[in-house]
Amino acid sequence: MIKIIAIVIQVIAVAGGAYVGVSLSTGSQKPTLASADSGGDKQAKKDNAKPEKEKEKKKKSKKDGKYGGKDKDSGESTGFMKFSRQFVVPVVSRNNVSALVILDINLELDPSATENAYSREPKVRDALLKTLLQLSNEDAFGGSLLEQENLAQIRARLLTSAKTVLGEDVVDVLILNVARQDV
Repeated sequence: MIKIIAIVIQVIAVAGGAYVGVSLSTGSQKPTLASADSGGDKQAKKDNAKPEKEKEKKKKSKKDGKYGGKDKDSGESTGFMKFSRQFVVPVVSRNNVSALVILDINLELDPSATENAYSREPKVRDALLKTLLQLSNEDAFGGSLLEQENLAQIRARLLTSAKTVLGEDVVDVLILNVARQDV
């Protein structure tokens, strides 16, 4: 009798564990226990199909996020070039580095030019960094870093620099983050 009770408790524990495992893996869906009949196989096939659909959605959203999407303001399709690393610019005063400015920059492009832009990323990055260093020498990253006029001047100079490499495919320069760290 004691052996039967121990076996029943183990079966209940295994079934309860399976129930909890299925409910955790499916989220808010009502969990079902898979059985040996074909109904359990159908449920298993559905569960295996969901991750594939989610992977496809993630791939598509990554592609849209990396290469472009619809511009909300104009309704036109645009592309974006997101650099793999941020730009770090030293601020030099009295022959010493007094601060570091970190910029996260994206370029807004004609959608047909995104592939070409990514293939030329090292040249674009070099041109933008050269311009940022010139701006640093002109004290553009001093105390007035966050003033609108100063940011507009920085954007305009970066846009001119990007157009020297990519041509008229560059529509705008987006400064997503700016941080200044005094040394």
